[in-house]
Amino acid sequence: MMTNDYEAPPEIETSLECPVCGKNLFLIYYTTTIPYEGRIIINTYVCHNCMYKNPQVYSEDQQKKEKITFRISEPDDLNVLVYRSPRASIKIPELDAEILPGDDAKGDLTTIEGILLTIYDRLDLFLGDPETEGKINEIRERLSNVKERSIGLTVIVEDESGMSRILSPKSITDFTDPS
Repeated sequence: MMTNDYEAPPEIETSLECPVCGKNLFLIYYTTTIPYEGRIIINTYVCHNCMYKNPQVYSEDQQKKEKITFRISEPDDLNVLVYRSPRASIKIPELDAEILPGDDAKGDLTTIEGILLTIYDRLDLFLGDPETEGKINEIRERLSNVKERSIGLTVIVEDESGMSRILSPKSITDFTDPS
């Protein structure tokens, strides 16, 4: 006979309004342990009226701040997997490009190529400013044929939570004390 030890986490009605329909949101709070990350907290705000959902995952264990550096030296490097935690920023110094975490940032699982394409797509946000137009065109040219022109770029992930990863033996991770 099989027993079910799982208990559904409780839902708590909050006074927070749903950003879609204005009804009260419910908070579902759950803690668990997962491989590699340890103990995590999952907070999910749910609207039962319109089905809006906003999940947030936090590590219960504060890890050391980390800086991961990865140099693109061959086209196959574009396929390397990257996990960016919700609190991590990504920098590419050669392009003077940066992806910063926002207030509602969620973790992201992508590839090195995915990061470069995200930067390429977000360049549209800076069009219209004559001072930056030349720099934007320069970055676009460098990323226009990413497989051939990305060799020599450096991807740097800086993460105060210590949870981000670049899954390659070529990546270099430096840790610092979080205090």
